[in-house]
Amino acid sequence: MLLLLAVCAVYFALGQRYVTGSSGGENTLRAPNCTTLSQYDNAATEPPLGIGSQQFEPAMAAFDDQAADDFAVNVPEHNVFYITQVRVMGEYSKGGGPASSFNVYLYRDAPGHLPGEQIVALRNQPYTGTPPDFTIDFPTPLGLFDPGTYWISVQAVQNFNPNGQWFWHNRTVQSNSGAAWRTRETSMAPAA
Repeated sequence: MLLLLAVCAVYFALGQRYVTGSSGGENTLRAPNCTTLSQYDNAATEPPLGIGSQQFEPAMAAFDDQAADDFAVNVPEHNVFYITQVRVMGEYSKGGGPASSFNVYLYRDAPGHLPGEQIVALRNQPYTGTPPDFTIDFPTPLGLFDPGTYWISVQAVQNFNPNGQWFWHNRTVQSNSGAAWRTRETSMAPAA
């Protein structure tokens, strides 16, 4: 039940994905429209406000944790669903921050509606924004060719000493399956 993300997704016919750039031969993505999948509504206002999702410094690596939430993709025939950025609502512990970067992971849905096979790992991605709104632009658009349920995880890369913790903000309304969470040593399980 995390206030997960706004994924910017663009549909393209397979034969019309790229056009020649204005300065010569480079390929640039043409984005005639942008569909946003948003869960920025219904933000939690009472505890628990957030759930940890952080990669700590090596001395604190035993405390690494990761949260994920799912989203559904309907891809019309001969089209691709492109993800170009993730927006996530989160906050730092009192006196904490900033994160040095974010890790973004994408998983297929597994039996039991939990994150399964990892299909993308974008580590140490730069971001813009400040609490409560962070935006991570993908270095290249990520194309999803198959309809179905996917899971996305956003994990702050942040040293606990001296920057404290980062928390992914909770949501009071559940969309699809509930959120999943794990520590470094466990597999994904429903978040309590």
